[in-house]
Amino acid sequence: MKKFRPLMLIVPDNHQPTLFAVKQFADNVRRRSDNNLSVASIPISKLVNQPSLVSMVMEGKADMALPVHDRLQICSPKFGCIGAPFAFDGFAHADRVIDGEFMRWVAPDLSEAGVTCLGAWEWGFRQITNSRRPILRPEDMRGLKIRVPTTPLCQTAILALGAIPVMVEFEQLGRVIAQGLIDGQENPVSVIDSLGLQHKQKYLSMLNYTYGTLFHVINSNVFESLSPEHQVIIREESVKAGLFARHLVRSQEKEQVARFISQGMEVDYPDPLPFKELMGPVLKRLNELCGKDNMLAYLAMAERQRRPIEQVRA
Repeated sequence: MKKFRPLMLIVPDNHQPTLFAVKQFADNVRRRSDNNLSVASIPISKLVNQPSLVSMVMEGKADMALPVHDRLQICSPKFGCIGAPFAFDGFAHADRVIDGEFMRWVAPDLSEAGVTCLGAWEWGFRQITNSRRPILRPEDMRGLKIRVPTTPLCQTAILALGAIPVMVEFEQLGRVIAQGLIDGQENPVSVIDSLGLQHKQKYLSMLNYTYGTLFHVINSNVFESLSPEHQVIIREESVKAGLFARHLVRSQEKEQVARFISQGMEVDYPDPLPFKELMGPVLKRLNELCGKDNMLAYLAMAERQRRPIEQVRA
């Protein structure tokens, strides 16, 4: 029987839904391949920082990874379009766009970069927490030091709202908040829960101001070295794991928010319209980074998939 080396998959730390989904993926791949394929998952903080993650897959230093969408701009600027502020009405709207037209749109760019996308998993809509005051209107953001990832979109958005963006890598976020070096941060509810930020931040504003997802990518040479049967297993189990991750993130969100409240956190649901009206600089920046034609094409996709019955709050 031919033996295969384990496929190395780099995963984000401190995000329980992803970790559960990765375990399902690895277990099912091993079972369906009769133990001929195995997946070794390695936390990103043990190996590399986020900006270098996709490069490692492209260069063959890692077989697979689960980067947040904006890290894939190294392969195609089109990935930056996903973060367009207030582009989606909810999770179902995002799924229709990303799983359909978007995936077909970026596939040739990924292929040219030596990367194969197996599927979109989940990160979620980003919300804002802080330790100073409730954020009900954009003016409540003024002067707050808000941690953002090292990506231009979030930096520009927080700046447009009058706050001070502070760039900190995800792996350092918990430590920086614990030390009181910043007032707040922005992340999906699942991440807020995974990092225990409800114990360190008093206020949560549910804004859904931008959406993010993890993409499961594999080095194309590695993928093509597998038998057709094993390629099918990897693809199918990635899709299943991605759906599982989405289910966990979305089904747990209401419970997590209710628990935050019971633990003393104040949770508010501001009207998103005044915040959306200030996003002009973000769209301008996205046009520069992603290309105006790409942004127009992406927003047209989002509009085609919009359904009137969906609400802004997912």
